[in-house]
Amino acid sequence: MASSLANQKHRVYLNEYNLLMENVAYFPIATGLLRAYAETSETLTDNYEFMPFIFYRDTLESILARYENPSVAGFSLSTWNEQLNLKVAEEVKRMYPDCLIVFGGPSVPHHPHDYFQQHPFVDVTVRSEGEEAFSEILSRFLESRDFGGIHGVSYRDPNTGECVRNEGERPQPRDLDVYPSPYLEGMFDDLIAQHQDIVFQQIIETNRGCPFLCTFCFWGQGGLSRKYRYHGLDRTALEIEWAAKHKILYLYNADSNFGMHTRDAEIAQMLVDTKAKYGYPDKFRTTYGKNTDDKIFNVAKLLHDHDIGKGVTLARQSNDEQVLINIKRDNIKMETYENLQIRFNEANIPVYSELILGLPGETYQTWTDGIEELLQSGLKNQLLTYMCQVYPNTDLHDPEYQKEFGIVTHRIPLTQVHGRIREGDLVTEYEDIIIGTNTMSVDEWRKMRLFSWVTMLLHGMKLAYFVLYYLNDRHDVGYSELIDYITNKRMAPRTGQIFREEVEEFEAQIDRILDGQGRGRETPGFGDVYWHEEEASFLRISHKLGEFYDQMLIMLREFMVEKGLEFEEVELQEVVQYQRMRIPSYDSPAVTELQFTLNIPEYFETALTADAKPLTAEPQLMTIDKPNEFKGNKPEYAVKTIFWGRNSNTMLADVTWKSANSS
Repeated sequence: MASSLANQKHRVYLNEYNLLMENVAYFPIATGLLRAYAETSETLTDNYEFMPFIFYRDTLESILARYENPSVAGFSLSTWNEQLNLKVAEEVKRMYPDCLIVFGGPSVPHHPHDYFQQHPFVDVTVRSEGEEAFSEILSRFLESRDFGGIHGVSYRDPNTGECVRNEGERPQPRDLDVYPSPYLEGMFDDLIAQHQDIVFQQIIETNRGCPFLCTFCFWGQGGLSRKYRYHGLDRTALEIEWAAKHKILYLYNADSNFGMHTRDAEIAQMLVDTKAKYGYPDKFRTTYGKNTDDKIFNVAKLLHDHDIGKGVTLARQSNDEQVLINIKRDNIKMETYENLQIRFNEANIPVYSELILGLPGETYQTWTDGIEELLQSGLKNQLLTYMCQVYPNTDLHDPEYQKEFGIVTHRIPLTQVHGRIREGDLVTEYEDIIIGTNTMSVDEWRKMRLFSWVTMLLHGMKLAYFVLYYLNDRHDVGYSELIDYITNKRMAPRTGQIFREEVEEFEAQIDRILDGQGRGRETPGFGDVYWHEEEASFLRISHKLGEFYDQMLIMLREFMVEKGLEFEEVELQEVVQYQRMRIPSYDSPAVTELQFTLNIPEYFETALTADAKPLTAEPQLMTIDKPNEFKGNKPEYAVKTIFWGRNSNTMLADVTWKSANSS
């Protein structure tokens, strides 16, 4: 080995295939960190040449064409790129048999003996963090293919071909600044210069680790990284400034529980000050700590007040106590949760909550009860319900855990939502979702999925957001009652045709998923990306909003009569009229001003706050402030209304109102 590598620099190719969303892509931060740390070693820089990053999903042929006489090929594997990594690695090994194939990332098993048998082209795998391990692999490779003793590494024995797993985990440095920043080291300057057609997004981490052991999550690296470790605030400030100087619009924070640490307030202030100075970054997206408290509220408010925050997650995952025990998770008390909702609502900070469908112990009843409880809590923005994905190196992936809870998984193509629609020559990726447990049959999963989509369409996509609040507040009708009425198509055959059609389309999509199709939906005319099912439904309905709300009014009358509820016809009409005016159209709205006989605008404007106003006979005049100027541009409408607006609570048309008697 030594003689074959003695007289030349050896080429290292780093592969990190991020999604290409239209013309938007992330910098390859994982492989950038590997290279930045490796280049701190004079031995490695004397002997290795790092080739340009291969950083987004492309065709197999296009990626392979970039290879020329590689010595080492490193791959970062995640759910969205695993199969492409495997295909490229296999072909690289076939074309260049002496090339060392190194795998790392969350989709690489921590115990890879079977993996090595299934994929004979893999030479080395790394579990947990990779900077030091990868550099040690490169150093050892100058002399040998025996990687024994390197912490966190499994390798193919050069004599027997069998997998050898080095036991013992690598000590993790408390000071993360031992790992240089690829941004500050100039690793990505060439990418920006050579790919001016791409809008780059930046990932920043200020710490690593997660103390929680949620069975569905890999953030703590399967328990290998539970203690928090930090980058210095000076480095964090420089990376934020780097984003600003390079005019990065969107900065994603990779911390597991942002806001939990006292220093996070300083980081938030850095973001605010940097945007004020440079105009960038425009938005900062993070995952807030699940035990939301005053520290997190203050951080979120600061970011929101300076128009840089992207909303706050009050994640639940489940509201059922037994499910939470099963998944090793604690939630904040609902009373605390409801008080936080009020505080965020009064500060006009967008909040979204999350539930995961398919967690062990969940039933149809606990699921729908949990949705009702969250909607009753004053959730003003989004309730997001996700299919439960099974990730490698988590408890959900463990065969014994699956056996204990009767978990049934189903593999489907990964059609990544909001990612570019995959062309026929792209390698197909897959995801494993849970469709059954010992408390949830597949048929019950179907019903729960259907109920969830209808919930998100009516509440999250805002199509009946105000109607649902009105029914609950004025007539003591649970949110789930109208959702159930529509889900089960109980409306009369002559009414609610659009509702019925959408429910049937949801049912058909469930059938397609169970038949092995992906969950992302193509929606012709609204851009070359996949949409969530409820988003696709919203876009389908956007063609016929007037007809949709005409049918909604008729359906509501029948719903209330069936329930034996007394109501005022004018009141119901004005509620539906208000609801319609708040939903933006891709064409100019037919009505931009409307006089109400009741204080409808004030009633809904103050809803879900501590100073909520009752509905009274006070005439008010409402005007749409800035009627949209989409001018029929459906892709722009979809991006700004859904992709940008959904989590930022800007989906609704802005309105102003005043007393109809005022001058």
